[in-house]
Amino acid sequence: MTALPLDAAVLVAPLLHALRLVPVAVLSPFLGGPLVPAPLRLLLAFGLGTAAWLLRGAPPIPAEGLALAVLGLRELALGAGLAVVVAAPLEAARAAGRLADTARGATLAELHVAPLRQRETALGDLLVQQLIVLAAVGGGLRLVLRGLLLSFATIPAGAPFAAMPAAELALRASAAALASAIAVAGPAVAGVLAAELAVAAVLRVAPGLLLPALTQPARASLGLLAMALAASAGAGRLVELAASTGDLPTLLHGLARPGSVP
Repeated sequence: MTALPLDAAVLVAPLLHALRLVPVAVLSPFLGGPLVPAPLRLLLAFGLGTAAWLLRGAPPIPAEGLALAVLGLRELALGAGLAVVVAAPLEAARAAGRLADTARGATLAELHVAPLRQRETALGDLLVQQLIVLAAVGGGLRLVLRGLLLSFATIPAGAPFAAMPAAELALRASAAALASAIAVAGPAVAGVLAAELAVAAVLRVAPGLLLPALTQPARASLGLLAMALAASAGAGRLVELAASTGDLPTLLHGLARPGSVP
């Protein structure tokens, strides 16, 4: 197969770099997310991919036809795994809010977020917005960008990588998001349980009292109070999970195949 001319090969290289970042730009608000128009997300991914390519010394990647399609699909697959890791903190915040609102019996007060085409609970949307602000103020965006750009130093664009470790990386990110969601929502669930136990104890002592009507307001109030008291710890857990994205090169080290070239 005849190699592409040098100028065409140079155009292929930044495109492959951009394809790795497209899934992240689509899913994560740190790189645009669903609220940003699709053309801007693609432009952002291409711009960051070109920057990563230039930082690597602008090496050409001579590939065309079927070989180029395989390289592109490989980069999209790796980018999907990276998107799961980067989006894990936000999904943890969203799941924690939904779990807390479900325990409080407040899921009827869901918010329809039209740009996202999905429904969010009040606490879920609040925790997501809080995480985005804290991560931006605390340098989380810088860590995300650093991790994504350095991923090309660990696994060059177009280079093969091990599929099983990549799947394990995505599973670990999902498990970390689930553990963080449970930890953040834990105080609200504990508050609801305390309200249930208090009402049950009072009814056992004085069965004639009309307390069942007060059960739901007590559950909702105590759950929300417990969530507010533990807000600092919960936010710290989510921000810590977001900051771990900066360690992407280390996480990807086990995926790289020694001596592999694009």
